[in-house]
Amino acid sequence: MTCKATVLSAKLKHIDEWNALRRKWAARYSAGLRDAANIQLPYEAPGNYHVYHLYVIETRKPEHRDSLLAFLTANGIDAKCHYPIAIHQQDGFPWGKPARMAGPLPNSERNAACCVSLPMFPELTAEEVDYVIGKVLEWDRAAK
Repeated sequence: MTCKATVLSAKLKHIDEWNALRRKWAARYSAGLRDAANIQLPYEAPGNYHVYHLYVIETRKPEHRDSLLAFLTANGIDAKCHYPIAIHQQDGFPWGKPARMAGPLPNSERNAACCVSLPMFPELTAEEVDYVIGKVLEWDRAAK
């Protein structure tokens, strides 16, 4: 077995525990941020089980995304914009493969313009999640 396979095999033994912790932190984020006026929270459809590899919120206005990211970063929070450009707008798309666009893709473009990934990993603490919630709410109160 290769070194990578050995490491991944060892990690796989913890996947259910880690997924449960991610779901726990996602539920805490969702409960704490549910009344924020300027963001939308992730949606988990009934009957589905989201493991929250990322916890992605969306600003309601595209022009708010960068100010939220800057505010969180300035307050020591490792928030990211994992998908800043819609895939069909990226240089080189479709990367040498045939593809056909049937009209505009406004949902993809809006998501790319509004998405912010909050810190999400099993080892988070309640205090860290609560700090992020507090800072997002602080930004939310000031957002125009």
